Amino acid sequence: MSELIDELLWRSGTWVHGHVHDIALALVATLLVVYGGSINRFVARPLQPYPWLMRVGAFVLMCAFGYGLVTVWITPLLAEALLYIETRYLGVAVIGAFLVIGWLAERRNQI
Repeated sequence: MSELIDELLWRSGTWVHGHVHDIALALVATLLVVYGGSINRFVARPLQPYPWLMRVGAFVLMCAFGYGLVTVWITPLLAEALLYIETRYLGVAVIGAFLVIGWLAERRNQI
């Protein structure tokens, strides 16, 4: 039985290893979805006294460039961090990361 579990851990870790960049991108994107509303409110508050056109422009810049830059910069860092995990435990770690994000979303009443 332990050999079967060990084989499953190695196979899942090997599969994840081959897709680690895509998985890191999915993790970053999911975190941005969970916390995007809070980020938007944080940025929108100081912009309230400005005219509508400036607020819309700032929102577009934040979404297009802010979230884009965060995604482009953090994804390779997260992918590299995931590769530090031993292959045997990589699949379990990724499943755990998505479960933690799901738990965070649940706490924020997004599920």
